[in-house]
Amino acid sequence: MSTPQLHALPYRPEVDGLRAFAVVPVILFHAGLESFSGGFVGVDVFFVISGYLITSIILSDHARHGFSLVRFYERRARRILPALFAVIACCLPFAWRWMTPDELAAFGKSIVAVTLFSSNILFWRSSGYFDSSTEEKPLLHTWSLGVEEQYYVLFPLLLMLTWRFGKRRQAWMLAGIGIASLVLCEWGSRIAPDATFYLAPTRAWELLIGSMLAFASSDRPLYDRVTSSSSAVLATVGVLMILAAVFTYDEHVRFPSAYALVPTLGTALVLAFAHKSNRVGRLLSSRGVVIIGLLSYSAYLWHQPLFAFARLRSAERPSVTVFLLLSIVVFALAYVTWRYVEAPFRNRRRIARGPVFALSLVGTAAFFLVGLTGPLSAGLPSRLDAEHQALLATATPSPKRDECHAKGEDYLPPSRACTYFNANVTWAVFGDSHTVEPAYALAQYLAARGQGLLHLSFSGCGPSILYDNRTAGCSRWQNEALLHIEASPHIRDVLIGFRYSAALFGDHASDYPNLPDNEPRIDGQDGARSRELIWRSFSTIVERLQKAGKRVFVLGPIPELPRPVQQNIFAGQFKDDAAYHNGTSRAYFDARHRYILNRLDTLAWSDRLVRIDPVDVLCDNGSCRAVIDREAMYFDDDHLSVAGARRVLQSLQAYIADGPPPSDLARVTPHNQ
Repeated sequence: MSTPQLHALPYRPEVDGLRAFAVVPVILFHAGLESFSGGFVGVDVFFVISGYLITSIILSDHARHGFSLVRFYERRARRILPALFAVIACCLPFAWRWMTPDELAAFGKSIVAVTLFSSNILFWRSSGYFDSSTEEKPLLHTWSLGVEEQYYVLFPLLLMLTWRFGKRRQAWMLAGIGIASLVLCEWGSRIAPDATFYLAPTRAWELLIGSMLAFASSDRPLYDRVTSSSSAVLATVGVLMILAAVFTYDEHVRFPSAYALVPTLGTALVLAFAHKSNRVGRLLSSRGVVIIGLLSYSAYLWHQPLFAFARLRSAERPSVTVFLLLSIVVFALAYVTWRYVEAPFRNRRRIARGPVFALSLVGTAAFFLVGLTGPLSAGLPSRLDAEHQALLATATPSPKRDECHAKGEDYLPPSRACTYFNANVTWAVFGDSHTVEPAYALAQYLAARGQGLLHLSFSGCGPSILYDNRTAGCSRWQNEALLHIEASPHIRDVLIGFRYSAALFGDHASDYPNLPDNEPRIDGQDGARSRELIWRSFSTIVERLQKAGKRVFVLGPIPELPRPVQQNIFAGQFKDDAAYHNGTSRAYFDARHRYILNRLDTLAWSDRLVRIDPVDVLCDNGSCRAVIDREAMYFDDDHLSVAGARRVLQSLQAYIADGPPPSDLARVTPHNQ
């Protein structure tokens, strides 16, 4: 399996073999194989390889007959676009059939971003790479193409502008830029991890490692400058560094950061010293490994769409076995794509420059327009019948969510937080994102009684007043908000609530139907002590509010769905409605929230400390419902919709109107009305 070369660099089969060491860990990581917990570093290996090859090609062209931007971008178009367009085209019918309107609109945006090579920016602005929701985005993996293409736009221009300084000064310049990028990356990993993960300025140093290696070996390969035994040792060390990161890193490692030096420098050692004269070079040059490397680009393109659509199609998370079987399908599709798409377009004798540019422009324009139809049509809800469209319309968040829900370091101070619907503010709602819709629903009810409400919520901010929460700005905001409520005598009643078990045990979606067992780590303490600190933060909030003379209403844990409610509704049109209206089992809810439910039972409930349990409204003995009476109870997989919040708070409204039920002052449920 070989492809005619577009440049004069001698072919190094060990480079293709190294690509295999990059793509296989990435695929197995996304397949959920626990032993490959650091498989995401395969992308970093790709970055170093890419920087090395691109720079080597540029230097070779410049030395031989002068570097040409047109020829450079022709190569990039031949290499990247045909397979990319083929994969996107194959995704379209499945997206049409299986995606909800919101998902299809988001998918359309990602297609547009891919055509503009800015998908890394899009995904940075939407969520984090390790969030469970990202697993269902078919084009998530194209973020790395965005980083590379942005590098390809600027890097050749930088070299062209600095040829006159000579290669030595250019190399020092690149080293300086690389060090600055690494420092920015390390700093950013602490204060803005999502931006650091996705954006080119904090990834450039990884490509520049490859570029600097290309400069260092442009006159003579590095493996020729040392003894055979030394090159063998250094290449082996490089492989071990890559494997160490693959098998020991996980999503809890700050990444990228200085930790990324392990796989990237390891990759550089392999590129520099792997050769047919040593075992590493012979391993990487073996036929089977090289074949996987040749298929690596197409395999990388195919794996995320297949995995994402498998998740979208399944009521529960597919097993690792399913993903391993899909991985075999990935390489089968990769071979077909390599054989009939990649190889022909990379052969200049078969397809000349003009047709390549023409097809690239036409394809880019076509997919740009196709992608635009997603958001412009709101995800084509007309694919649903009228009944299910009406049901889908009830799966809505608070219209005040974007405006009034705090997040990040630059939040508005609590004194300037949103107040709802009446200047006579007698209520406050305090908590994380699980209180946003309850705040809006409660405020609507209070407005009719001539009362207003202060809305204080912060994204991803569990009870944190006694420690420094990793969510930027969270602990500081929470202390400020609590002080503000305490100092506000006109606020007599406070509703508090959190996504308790996410703080205590981690998100549920990536493990469902198994229980997540992530251990919180606060100030280096173990999971049990960290959970105790989270609980003490919560109980301290309750105690301080009571000491300030407030009547406190505690919103209990909200049942979490295994997937967004829109998927239930969408699937309900094509399958049994009743089955898809069931969100999760009551047994799962009880097991997932056993810790917090037991802790809540220990509080001294009274007419001044009242408990509201959503489970009493949303669940029966067998299951918790995603849809009740033709209304969606959620707007995603764990946040109540406005309709769901109204239903959950009906008992609280009765409490406000009629006073506490005489039979039970400790708990407000529908049975007490």
